[in-house]
Amino acid sequence: MRPVLVVGSLIALACPASRGAFPWPLTKAGASRQIDAAEVTTIQPYDRQGSRVLARRVRRATRANLDLAAYHANVLIRQPLVGDPIAPGRARVPERLFDGVLERESIVASLGRTPLDDEEKRRPLAFAPLVDYLARWNAEQAAGLEEARAAVRGESWGLPRRPGTYFQQITLLYVHGAELWVKVELEPWARLFEGLPDEDGDGYPEIYGRLKTGLASKALLERIRLDYAGRVLSSAEVHAWANELASYWYPSFNTDVVKLRGARRWPLDSVEPEVLEVSAGLTVERPTVVIRGKPQGQAIYTVLAIEGIAPMDGKRAVAAAPTSGREAAPVSPELAPLRQAIEAEVKAHGGSFAAWAAALAPAHAALRAQLTRRPEALKALVGRRGFLFYRRSLDYVVGGDIQAQPPGKNPLRAIVEFKDYLAKLGVDFLLVPVPTKAEVFPDRLPGVKIDRPQVLSPFGRKFLLELSRAGVEALDLLPLYLQARGEPSKGEEPLYQPQDTHWTDRGLRLAAEAVARRIRRYPWWPALAKTKVAFTLKRTSFKRQGDLVSRLAEKEQRRFRPARLVAHQVLTPAGELYEDDAASPIVVLGDSFTGVYERTDCGSAGVSAHIAHQLQHPVDLVMSYGGGPNVRNKLLSRDEKVLGRMRLVVWLFAARDFFNYWDDWAPLDKKR
Repeated sequence: MRPVLVVGSLIALACPASRGAFPWPLTKAGASRQIDAAEVTTIQPYDRQGSRVLARRVRRATRANLDLAAYHANVLIRQPLVGDPIAPGRARVPERLFDGVLERESIVASLGRTPLDDEEKRRPLAFAPLVDYLARWNAEQAAGLEEARAAVRGESWGLPRRPGTYFQQITLLYVHGAELWVKVELEPWARLFEGLPDEDGDGYPEIYGRLKTGLASKALLERIRLDYAGRVLSSAEVHAWANELASYWYPSFNTDVVKLRGARRWPLDSVEPEVLEVSAGLTVERPTVVIRGKPQGQAIYTVLAIEGIAPMDGKRAVAAAPTSGREAAPVSPELAPLRQAIEAEVKAHGGSFAAWAAALAPAHAALRAQLTRRPEALKALVGRRGFLFYRRSLDYVVGGDIQAQPPGKNPLRAIVEFKDYLAKLGVDFLLVPVPTKAEVFPDRLPGVKIDRPQVLSPFGRKFLLELSRAGVEALDLLPLYLQARGEPSKGEEPLYQPQDTHWTDRGLRLAAEAVARRIRRYPWWPALAKTKVAFTLKRTSFKRQGDLVSRLAEKEQRRFRPARLVAHQVLTPAGELYEDDAASPIVVLGDSFTGVYERTDCGSAGVSAHIAHQLQHPVDLVMSYGGGPNVRNKLLSRDEKVLGRMRLVVWLFAARDFFNYWDDWAPLDKKR
């Protein structure tokens, strides 16, 4: 534990009349003590501002404990400095501080000055994930806490706002009978006053206060007590939680779940040398969940050891049905249809990609202007009719020629290398780029005058043509999606979630149908089709807060509530939920588009499950939330004899990663 830092040890009270002085009573030196959480402990060493690994042990697998372990003081999700640090002396305390959500007379500089007893202090709740959880349960009941979150983040202390950032936020919530107390932490660069208290010495000054009455109902408090903090999750539920977390964090922090594969100690052999160097020999026995992120170009790990929960080792069920023996056979790509279709498109748009791009120049200029005006810290843009758009997807649309990128960013060589390697093993290869929401709904983009669906990214079409000419078969979903994109006004589910980066049940099922149609044309399919599994569907629904909502400005976030979504879970003949099968000769390789609905949300309703349902034959799934372009090395960790028994690899990931992917396109790792 880092030593407690007490500021202003020579005085008991700060003087509010002094210019720039901290306006609430400070604690005398030695009078305060920090109380560790009852069931979540941090494995040292750990520095909130500089560590590359946060490791925690969780004694009881409740949702409250898991969220606290993952969210609180995690270096991975810290807010980077935007602009210059704020020096003391300019801030002022407004008459209606935090828009009145904190009772002003209750604010203190130390946890020890609150009325909480020791047991209550040992049961903190991570505020942000708690509010998200409650909003999915009942948006109306959670509205009061949503108001508190936005009001505290929105307080500017009379200073100019910095779009996309905040000076402080509520990080922890404490339940004291019917009262709710919160910890408000200021950013390290927001030195608003002289003598800011930093009781726990982590570099984040803090104050505590009581939320105003009426923000939480008895029903909400019961939900927190009985379900969020009271119910112990199973291994499967914990694994689903970790997958959802990695998927939710991905747009901002490039996160992915690391498969432990039987490892009994962390660090794993795959951990970067520079991470080991700065981790001072940190080890974690029996890790359960490991999430790797790369928010600022450097790998950062969250390692959780959860008592009583099986590790996420990537094991799956054996084949649901035997497959026929494997004989060496040449691969059989279909290249001509896509090539001819795109060449016809070019002819219809002026005869060249340059002419096509020139015709779209006004729309692209308007979109670039929207991106330029939007602070870089805000990763989402609000479009028309409630649609949100991911910044990186828009960068792809207006980015220009994909092959003009530097070598590490140009994906062609890596894709062709992978295709050639599989061909040597006699394995067919099908590339499935998932169009961006902006391509399918260009008429919903902010500031862009497009009144009908049309291709908005001609250089994306050019790259597919170049892939085809290089012998790579790509399944082109864009024309199919533009034709069937869905209109809510007509009672149709759109192909993409309006508030999220990902597709809907309808969108993923349309893709699964297209992939299955192609699979049935391979010459080896009739032999596999003799062994069928009678998969069925079960309709279900769930609530999801889109992953783009939290990437908006605080004021914009208030407009959006969790959406109720429909899914169709795939069931086995025994009525059990479908599981992807590691023994299947058909492998789906992908990013978060393969994870949503399958490894997150309701489960067993993702694109791989629906490909299996269409074929009536199980498939395998190898996925990486943020590493779609580099997930192929996960597949290559298998023995080459095992790889040689595959028939097909379907590589499915977001088309936006063709342009300026956050990492370089790594070469194949063929080491055994």
